[in-house]
Amino acid sequence: MSAGAPDVVVVVVAAPPATGTGVVAAVAAVGGVAGAAGRSSSAASTPTSPSTTSAHTTGLGGRAAAGVATTVAGAATTAGWSTYARTLTRASGWTQPRLRGRQDLPGGLGGSGRGAVGDAGRFRYGDRMSSRRVVAALPGLARLVRVALCLVVGVPSWFAPGCSCDPELVTIRPALLVQPGEATLTGVPVAQDTDITFQVPNDRIVNLDGVRAAFAEDSDPAFTVMQGDLGRVAPGETGELVVTVRPVVPGTITALLVFDADAPAVPNHVEVPLTITAIDAGLPDIELDPATVEFDVIGRADVGRETVTVRNIGIRDLVVDAVELRGDPELRLATTLPAGTVIPPQGSAAINLLFVPDDVDAHAADLFLRSNDPDEAEVHVPVSAAAVDCPVAVATVVDADVQIEPFDTVRIDGRESYSNGLGTFIPSPPEGYLWSLLVRPVGSTAVLSSTTQDRTELEVDLAGLYQVQLTVFAADVSRPDNRPIRSCAPAIVDIDVKPSEDLHMQLVWDHPSADFDLHVMQAGGTPFTHETDCYFSNRNPVRSAETPTWSFEVEENPSLDVDDDRGYGPENANIVHPAPGSRWVVLVHYWNKQTDGDPTATATLRLFVYGRQAIELSQTFADDEQLWRAIELTWGDTPLAPPTLAQLGVVEPFERPF
Repeated sequence: MSAGAPDVVVVVVAAPPATGTGVVAAVAAVGGVAGAAGRSSSAASTPTSPSTTSAHTTGLGGRAAAGVATTVAGAATTAGWSTYARTLTRASGWTQPRLRGRQDLPGGLGGSGRGAVGDAGRFRYGDRMSSRRVVAALPGLARLVRVALCLVVGVPSWFAPGCSCDPELVTIRPALLVQPGEATLTGVPVAQDTDITFQVPNDRIVNLDGVRAAFAEDSDPAFTVMQGDLGRVAPGETGELVVTVRPVVPGTITALLVFDADAPAVPNHVEVPLTITAIDAGLPDIELDPATVEFDVIGRADVGRETVTVRNIGIRDLVVDAVELRGDPELRLATTLPAGTVIPPQGSAAINLLFVPDDVDAHAADLFLRSNDPDEAEVHVPVSAAAVDCPVAVATVVDADVQIEPFDTVRIDGRESYSNGLGTFIPSPPEGYLWSLLVRPVGSTAVLSSTTQDRTELEVDLAGLYQVQLTVFAADVSRPDNRPIRSCAPAIVDIDVKPSEDLHMQLVWDHPSADFDLHVMQAGGTPFTHETDCYFSNRNPVRSAETPTWSFEVEENPSLDVDDDRGYGPENANIVHPAPGSRWVVLVHYWNKQTDGDPTATATLRLFVYGRQAIELSQTFADDEQLWRAIELTWGDTPLAPPTLAQLGVVEPFERPF
């Protein structure tokens, strides 16, 4: 028999039955059988030499069958079935004859003789084959024909006697395997979680679907499956399932873990026994503080907050399984403990509760906590709360109709605030009032004269917006120990400070000890001279014989309010009515750092024209004795005409002149 026939057999078994590929594979097998039969007949009837017979018979059937087999083998290998080629070769009883020579066959019937499927696409035939070998192979050929018929059409035994299809060859099934097949543990501590991992390997070439696990009904409840549905386990992969056991008392407990998988897995049902021996190695002990939560009475639309502390006073880890608040929706969990939170011995954790009422009714809830404490597996804390109508804060600015300018003192009155809840009142200062300064211009150092009286004052030092807030608190007559009831909304007062002068200049800086100076100099003048410069030594220049360059009109000359020589500022300069067309240069001098530390400071300059801010500039200085030529300003020729502003941005060394 030639070497081509066994090669065809290899391809036959490589393809899966019951699919299109399987049918073609079976046909390829039949083609191989036909080729072998033709070669046998030819060898018996034609008186030729053995070498001639071998070449002739291989050429008749082997080449065609080899081409078909090549195509089929490629499809089979792509589908992942080549593993089963060896199985059917053994089942057919064929053996590879000894070859004395070989040759690569060309493709046939759409196939390729080389390279399509590796070794399966490489067909060999001997150049010498005796007729006795062909005859000896006929029983194997007959068996192969029966297998091929089974694979192709499922021919019954009455049509093809002896046809019996091995199901392991016809259908490739997954298998449900579980490792380990049983679990026995000793010395497991009571009230602690111990994990047992099971593996489900899939060593077949098809998917293992619907893998799931659950405990039998008579299993001890101390066992739990962390994730019971594994779903699909792909070929070559391994699924994992974790079982957790938490014994409640010392002793032996058992369970039966049942694995199942979808058909056609064989087997698809596996039972794994578990036996655990628990010991007392110490226990956790839960304690909640407080045991009952009662919120202080608050105003409607306010928010109340309380904390429950969870302590472990035992000698083993306390594991929190769940935290739940059941009751009115106005009572809520602000922060909780996730499942699996571990509190070590003598440790603690906090659960924060919120009360957010939108009415004045009483509200209640229960805080439940489940853990591994064997004596108190579930504990709960009663929670209650109530609300009243809020007190109302009222704040007004005294003399609000007067324009407020820098360095004015603003008075604010909160005595019109009132209590709105039944049985509540606003106590006398300092308990009932709380003032706060929310907003002030950058660089301002203004502060409130009082924060707890029913009235307060604010000296504004810079032009810009200030914002003051008042919150009032009411006391409950029936609950003297109750926390004060806060006003649901504060009263807020806006104070807009505007200079009355046509030109207002302000300087602030960010260093606590540095001394900066503001200069307003006539264009073309010289810094630190009384003839042309308004600065700390010439705060209110006037025209005189010594200073003839200043205007006779005092309101046309600049003035400096204060010399702030100890950090932050501000320093303000004003020209009430600058002369039309007058030109000015605004300078900033870093006079003295007054520190042994870091002298770096940033100065900020703002100009206000007709009460509105026109420009803001900042400059950072690395050290003192530097002069910043910031802005050159030309006043408009007509009333209310905007001035021309030119940023100079020149910083130069300038020693203190005296």
